[in-house]
Amino acid sequence: MDLQREADRWWRQALADLSFLPVARQNAKYDTCCFLAQQTAEKALKAYLFQQGEELIFTHSIFKLCAMAAQYAADFVELRERVKLLDFYYVEARYPNALEDVIPAEFYSERDAELAIGMAEAVIGLVRRLIETDPL
Repeated sequence: MDLQREADRWWRQALADLSFLPVARQNAKYDTCCFLAQQTAEKALKAYLFQQGEELIFTHSIFKLCAMAAQYAADFVELRERVKLLDFYYVEARYPNALEDVIPAEFYSERDAELAIGMAEAVIGLVRRLIETDPL
């Protein structure tokens, strides 16, 4: 596998997902916005890890991906603490049986979406800064 090409593909998709977050929030699709924020962060982190030479990445956990990335850049240690709550959006924001007695569309609020967007932007910001010094 061409890891630099793979990194570029994941990075471009992360940016595409990021651009849709305000649309989901503005249309009160807060559950979708939260899940897509998690996906944005996951794809950006995987892009960074592919760029570092990682070939097998079998997790969707932002917490775990940040820990992996911290092996290459210490900034991910602090970031992990700031964005680890995105992990709760991977399942809970999508499936009607993931939350007790309520569906995601009724559970997540505009505030949740705003926080999720902020976390996704933090991941994108750090990855962007690091890849600009070592382009994809």
